[in-house]
Amino acid sequence: MRAHLLIDVPAMAVAISLMPTLGWPPVAGIGCAVSALHTWAVLDPRAALYGPVRWRLPAGSPGVALTFDDGPNPEVTPLVLDRLAAFGCKGTFFVIGEHVRKHPDLIRRMASEGHAIGLHSDRHARSFPFWLPGRMVRDLRANAEAIAQITGAPPPTLFRPPMGIKNPFVGHAATTLHLTTVTWTATGRDGVATTADRAFARLLPALQPRSILVLHDGCEPGRPGDRSTCLAVLDRLLPEMNRRSLPGVVVG
Repeated sequence: MRAHLLIDVPAMAVAISLMPTLGWPPVAGIGCAVSALHTWAVLDPRAALYGPVRWRLPAGSPGVALTFDDGPNPEVTPLVLDRLAAFGCKGTFFVIGEHVRKHPDLIRRMASEGHAIGLHSDRHARSFPFWLPGRMVRDLRANAEAIAQITGAPPPTLFRPPMGIKNPFVGHAATTLHLTTVTWTATGRDGVATTADRAFARLLPALQPRSILVLHDGCEPGRPGDRSTCLAVLDRLLPEMNRRSLPGVVVG
């Protein structure tokens, strides 16, 4: 949580020192630059200002990591698992605690079929990025405990922040719980209204070794939506991976 202070504090010191001689324009300019830097750090999946992130697989990995957010979903997740099994692919599912408790059978199936399971918060509150670290930690612990009670395995250590938003508090919570923050190389943006053609087109340029790709097999609690786009994209993505000899691997 302190890393950003290494930039903010010197920047403010420079701004203050310039104020008496050059006036407010340099101060405003530095302020805008710092603001732009933080906006980039919050939204760019590769930005690690608030803590380490894994936006692609380690060097030398021959595969692609297909990741799925907001599940499990009783209608879509089983069909995702069927498709992955048909192509011998493994996936990584970032699941919501509330859904986990409602559909433990799907969590058991993920684990038994060799897929990885990660945290995506307990309820996917859109206010999550604005919470204080203590509340985030409690929420993520509940998410982790729900999964561990079902699988009988140690709590997951992979974590994808809701909406992929990072900030100092999110970074602090991840560090406190010894979590690996996983973002992405490319996302189909199928969590919002889009078409399978558009989602596939967003993912295709990143279909290469080491990439981490995002699709959505579920929805936020209380916000139902159509997730058939995820299945339609998989029906094109999996054969293309097979054609390119790209194995589907978990985020390790």
